[in-house]
Amino acid sequence: MPADPYPDRSLICYAESQAQGILDRESTSLVPVLTAYHQLQAEALSQAAAVAMISKLRKGIP
Repeated sequence: MPADPYPDRSLICYAESQAQGILDRESTSLVPVLTAYHQLQAEALSQAAAVAMISKLRKGIP
């Protein structure tokens, strides 16, 4: 088993669903969440590009 990358539990994750919220400090759970977050962050539009896209799409909605 690999060494815990966050042995001091300095990293936490909060996830919320319609029914409950979960606060997690276990690195085995956090590393996949952090990886997915960084992948989404890398693929996301910039704030200006997102605003422009939404404005363009809204123009077509009555």
